[in-house]
Amino acid sequence: MIDLSRRDLLGRIGFGAGLYAAIAMAPRSLLGDLLFEPKAPLVEPKPIPPNPFVNGARSLVAVVQGRDPHAMLAAGLERLGGLIRLPIQGKHVLIKPNVVNDRPPPSTTNPLVVEAVIRSVRSAGAGEVAVADSSGLIRFPTRANLEATGMRAAAARQGAKILALEDEGWVGVEPPGATVLRRYYVSKPLYDADLVINVPVVKTHRFAHYSCSLKNWVGIVHPRNRPSVAFLSGHWHERIAELNLAVHPQLTVADGTTIMIEGGPTSGTPAQADLLLISGDRVALDVTALALLRSYGQWPKILEGSPWDQRQIKRAIELGLGASGPDHIELVPVSTEGECAAFARLVDRLRKEVGAGQV
Repeated sequence: MIDLSRRDLLGRIGFGAGLYAAIAMAPRSLLGDLLFEPKAPLVEPKPIPPNPFVNGARSLVAVVQGRDPHAMLAAGLERLGGLIRLPIQGKHVLIKPNVVNDRPPPSTTNPLVVEAVIRSVRSAGAGEVAVADSSGLIRFPTRANLEATGMRAAAARQGAKILALEDEGWVGVEPPGATVLRRYYVSKPLYDADLVINVPVVKTHRFAHYSCSLKNWVGIVHPRNRPSVAFLSGHWHERIAELNLAVHPQLTVADGTTIMIEGGPTSGTPAQADLLLISGDRVALDVTALALLRSYGQWPKILEGSPWDQRQIKRAIELGLGASGPDHIELVPVSTEGECAAFARLVDRLRKEVGAGQV
C-alpha cells in the first residue's frame, strides 16, 4: 500500500464515513450493485485505437480560446485535421461527459460543449448518437442529474439519446496490464459503441489530485469497482489509469470554459478560462490540462515536479495509453476571438510546462 499523508488519510476516512452513511440510505438497487458482481459476460478489452491526430511521432493537442463552444470546437478540429480523420460515417457514436452530480460547471461538463460535439458528429455523418454517464455513488440517480444539469435537454435538441449507465448492462474485462484490479465491469453501451468521445471538464480533485480525461472514465465502471469504494487504498491514481484499459476514446474534448482550480470534484473554486482542449491522445490532453491548472497556482497537490510526474500520468504511460513524454506532444493553439496577448502568454506557459513542440 502506498503511504498516505495524515491529511489525506483523515480526508479519506471522512469521505468513507460520508459514503457509507449515504449508502445506508441508498436504494436497494445500489446496495445490490455494491454487494454483488453483475451477471455479465466476460469480454476481451478493446484494442487501443491509433491516434489520427498526430504530426509525425507527436500527438497534437488543440488549445482553443473563445466564447462560443460550437465555433471553438470547429476551429480546434480544423487545426487537428478535421473529423474526416475519424471513421464516423454511419457509426454509432457515444459521448461521455462528466455528470458527477446535479451542479453546474465546473462540477460537471458544460452541456453547451456536449451539444457542440453532438452537432459536429452529426454533421460528419454519424448514425445513432448517445450521451451517457453514471454519477458519483452518493449522487445517484444519474437520470435526475442529467435533467438538472441540462444535459438531457442538450441531447434532445440535437436528437441524441441519453443514458444513465447504472440503468444499463455491463461486461466484464480482465486487461492483461491491470494489477490493482484484475477484473472489473464496464458499461455495455460504451463497449458496444463504434466510436467513443470523451468530454470531461478540467478540474482539481481532493483524492485523485486532478480530474480530466483519464479520471472521467471512472463513470463507465460498475459502482463496486470504483476507486471511491476502496477509499483507504493508496492506489487511487493507478486504479484510475488501469480503468482506462477496457474501452478507449477516439477523441477527447475537454471542457475548459469554466474550470475548477481548487477543491473538487463536486465543489471548489471556479475560474473562467474560456478554453477547449482537444486531442486524440488522452495522456497528452491530461498533461496539458494539468499545465493549465498549475498556471493558477491554487492547488498544492499538483504543483510539485512537472505534469508528467502525476501518478495517473505515469501509470497511463506505463500502460501505453498515450504520449510517453515531452517529445511526443505538440500544442496547436487557435483563438476564435482574434489575437489576444493573454492567450499567447498562456500558450507559451503551457508549452514550457509540458515541454511541447509548436506549429
